Amino acid sequence: MLLSLAASLCLAGQTPELNRLWQLDGLDSPESVIADGQGGYIVSNIHGEAAEANGLGYLARVSADGVLTERHWVTGLNAPKGLAIHAGRLFVSDIDRLVEIDLSAGTIEATHVMPGAGFLNDVAVLGDTILVSDSANSRIYALQDGQISIWLENEVLAGINGLLVEDSRLLVTTMSAGDILAVTGAERSITRLLTGLDNADGIGAIAGGYLISQWPGLVSFWREDSAQFNETTLIFDETETPVFMNDLLTEGDRVLIPHWQPGALSAWQVECPSGPVAAD
Repeated sequence: MLLSLAASLCLAGQTPELNRLWQLDGLDSPESVIADGQGGYIVSNIHGEAAEANGLGYLARVSADGVLTERHWVTGLNAPKGLAIHAGRLFVSDIDRLVEIDLSAGTIEATHVMPGAGFLNDVAVLGDTILVSDSANSRIYALQDGQISIWLENEVLAGINGLLVEDSRLLVTTMSAGDILAVTGAERSITRLLTGLDNADGIGAIAGGYLISQWPGLVSFWREDSAQFNETTLIFDETETPVFMNDLLTEGDRVLIPHWQPGALSAWQVECPSGPVAAD
């Protein structure tokens, strides 16, 4: 999941470099990270298997410089994954339900069961609607005004994972075909922008393009205006190490990546080959 749009650019033809700022170890299968609006971050910890309803999942809080400030901020979750914030509430996907948390108090206020959901994954905010991808059922659920509906369902969404809301479209990653898809218009038309990726996971706008994580250990950079349809540039390949590359968060010239293995969260500074990124 990635919601923040990059405020910086590399020149056309340049591939950004990621230089490590810090790494926080000792987490429990972290899957997603989001800025908390107070200068820090919230990290979802699965603490078990990806679809295991063991009640051990939790949310941790981390400072801007990588210090674990509160390990068990919210507890009792089932394999929590995607995170999104709207109107003072934090929404967390939790296998077949969406958990709504008061952001200031850290208390669970509501649990929204998604009928028929099999593997809820990323969460995003579109206007006043909370969207949740269901990787098991090729669909996106919506929560609006307390009502749950299927916002979009299509076979091309097989293995749907990451969601990124932009001004005029929703970008979607899929693990089955390895696609980047764009959903546009009131009719929610689907256009394939990129294909053939290995298990496309998280996506975020950065340095004039997009950073894409691919399960388990790849991170690539892609420009939509690339000369070739499927042209991407590999940034990391930690598949053999292994260091898993899960959902990612971009904030201007900073990138944060949770690593299910070895249980860590890393932060990176984005640099262009010719020097610091330039503002839009």
